[in-house]
Amino acid sequence: MQYQFAMINRLGSVVLSSRHLSRRRLSMSTAIPNLYNNKTFRPASNSPNGAVDDTTRFSYHQDGCIVWAEYSGGSIKKGFLIATVKEDGSLDMRYHHVNTNGELMTGKCKSIPEMLSDGRLRLKETWQWTSGNGSCGESVLEEVR
Repeated sequence: MQYQFAMINRLGSVVLSSRHLSRRRLSMSTAIPNLYNNKTFRPASNSPNGAVDDTTRFSYHQDGCIVWAEYSGGSIKKGFLIATVKEDGSLDMRYHHVNTNGELMTGKCKSIPEMLSDGRLRLKETWQWTSGNGSCGESVLEEVR
């Protein structure tokens, strides 16, 4: 049996630890970077089949290995996403929103962070609709300051 818990190391980083209920196994710890808390992002590019545009804004929050955001703007009336942060800072995410036509849309996404030369964060995303036509696309989000 396996369970996980979070703790803070001496440097103030959140550390996840998996412990197995076995006397022979040692615990394994992984530091999770705090990259996303209280950051706002805007789309820099999107595939033609995507729903966000340059007026959409994402307000991100992070608590350890969990990230969530609210988003709206353009054809998005109200949206939410939830993700887990991997060791490399990438996100495994699920999203859902209601568009201005009143349709509920859902999808999944993988985001890879990249630090820009000016210190802002860029997210390179590959996504797929899990509602509608099930098509795939790519987006780039950039931090707004």
